[in-house]
Amino acid sequence: MIGIRNERGSVAVEFGLIAPIFFLLLFGIIDFGRAFYTVHDLAAATREGARYAATLDDPAGRADEVRAVVRNFALTFGGDIVTDGQIEVDFDGQSVVVRIRDYPFEFIVLPLSDVNLTRQATLRWERAAVT
Repeated sequence: MIGIRNERGSVAVEFGLIAPIFFLLLFGIIDFGRAFYTVHDLAAATREGARYAATLDDPAGRADEVRAVVRNFALTFGGDIVTDGQIEVDFDGQSVVVRIRDYPFEFIVLPLSDVNLTRQATLRWERAAVT
């Protein structure tokens, strides 16, 4: 019986040593999951903008409409709002490139600095002459 009495608090001490590592790992997984979700949503927003721009008769001249499509699609992020200054629309006569540049992502738990994410989508302009 004396041996059992000496080990009474060992479980609490072991948990106290392991708990910070466990919770750091758990919340790190959650943070990186949020980052992956944000990157996926940025890519989806640029893809929607490029899809819309590819059907226009003048994508460069109607870049404000393309930016509005990207902004409206990006409203569901739950993070910072995508601004017009972060959305670029490029058109070279054959393809349309829509890019979201420098979207800020902040890790909540991990002591990492803020990360600026950039995603782009390129689609062929549907009115381009087929050669």
